[in-house]
Amino acid sequence: MNHTLTQVPVLNQQVTHRNVEISDKTKIERNTDRCLTLVIALDLMLLNLCLFGFLLIQVPSESRFSQLITQTLPLMVLLANVIWILVSTYMDVYHVFEGIKLNLKIKDLFLSAMIYFGLISLMYYQFFFPIFQVHFLIQALCSFLVLSSISHYAIRYYNRNRTLVLSYAVVGGGGNNLRYLENVLSSVYGEDTQCVGRFANDELPEVKNLGTYDEIEAYLKENHNINKLLYFYSDLSKQTIQRIIQLCRNRFIDFDMVPIGVDFFERGIQVEQLAHLPIFRRKKEPLCLPQNKILKRSFDILFSLAVIVFIFPWLFPLVMLMIKLESKGPIFFLQKRTGYWNKPFYCIKFRTMKFNDGSDRQQATRGDARITWVGSILRKTNIDELPQFFNVLKGDMSVVGPRPHMVKHTEDYSKLIDKYMIRHEVKPGVTGWAQVNGWRGPTEELYQMAKRVEYDVNYIENWNFWFDCKCIFLTVFNMVKGEDNAF
Repeated sequence: MNHTLTQVPVLNQQVTHRNVEISDKTKIERNTDRCLTLVIALDLMLLNLCLFGFLLIQVPSESRFSQLITQTLPLMVLLANVIWILVSTYMDVYHVFEGIKLNLKIKDLFLSAMIYFGLISLMYYQFFFPIFQVHFLIQALCSFLVLSSISHYAIRYYNRNRTLVLSYAVVGGGGNNLRYLENVLSSVYGEDTQCVGRFANDELPEVKNLGTYDEIEAYLKENHNINKLLYFYSDLSKQTIQRIIQLCRNRFIDFDMVPIGVDFFERGIQVEQLAHLPIFRRKKEPLCLPQNKILKRSFDILFSLAVIVFIFPWLFPLVMLMIKLESKGPIFFLQKRTGYWNKPFYCIKFRTMKFNDGSDRQQATRGDARITWVGSILRKTNIDELPQFFNVLKGDMSVVGPRPHMVKHTEDYSKLIDKYMIRHEVKPGVTGWAQVNGWRGPTEELYQMAKRVEYDVNYIENWNFWFDCKCIFLTVFNMVKGEDNAF
């Protein structure tokens, strides 16, 4: 009897402990869930309105397809909604970060909508009725994109003033760690973050001191103003950390461990699990991902084939004749250059110079006596680079990438410029980000090569398919406009 009575207060104490004031994080998650549900519901409604609204308007009531549409409409609506959910999920249109931050990307919405309408038109044409016309699909697609974009911006604006602040505290960590952490959280959550303070045995002037390590548990029990506790490495015992983790769970507070020194990695880190051991690695560049490699290689093959099939048949005889009439020698010039992973390859160009012994070491300069008259025209118009599309087709080069340098230049500049060898992490290109920004031609000063490397590294670290398209467009634009340092 006494045993039972002594246990009741303990149980009541535990229940009371678990019914403490709920953290604002729970409210934030609920608000995000409501916002996400509203966005998805609106997008589905707009999709159905645009797709089937235009369809019903387009097909006259007396048409022989009108009855077929009426009969199959429920199935069509079901399939259309299922396909959108699958496409938007795959494209991560409605990205929720940690359950508390809804990240709506209009660019992903546009791409998903185009994929969706392509699949819908193909499916309906094959299985329902062949009445879809191009102008109908364009009208439906444009209407959805406009209306959905407006709704996304409206929800974002409406939700901005109603978003609860994510309050966090840190355990340990120095000034550099805290500044880096603040920048990361601000980039993810926007302005809706607030650092309550720091627990440590020392004090920092830029952040409020909440107490020592020994006072963490007492503070969490008495205060309810923290949504997230970020733990840097400190001298706390394993038992103390486990008690803090359990206390955070009971009070709906996230407990995150932050490794010290992550700011050493300029591009950030990625975490991989090796058995039960987390491994922190430098975040890989976009072209390290298999899907991006496949996309870029597929584009390279198609683009180079198009150039070889549609441009070479009429341009090659003309260039060949001009080169042969002006000077003796081969039409093509093969030069060993540094390629992918520092592996040398032979780069193909139309010959623009007279025979000389320094072609593998000396760059062309303005007024270079080695350049022929025909060669100067080819170089100014970039026509001399066209044979490199055979290198692209072979796999030694890409359409867009850092321009390949002579082996001798790679040996020299790799000793002078820190990030020089990074440019060999991808295949060299027929054109590149550095070239379209004016950093082409001879590098008489070291800073010129350093700027070229800077642009090349920027391209590698920020690659996407549209980046390549932009480089190609700017290359064609510069060819038409003309460039001062093209000689």
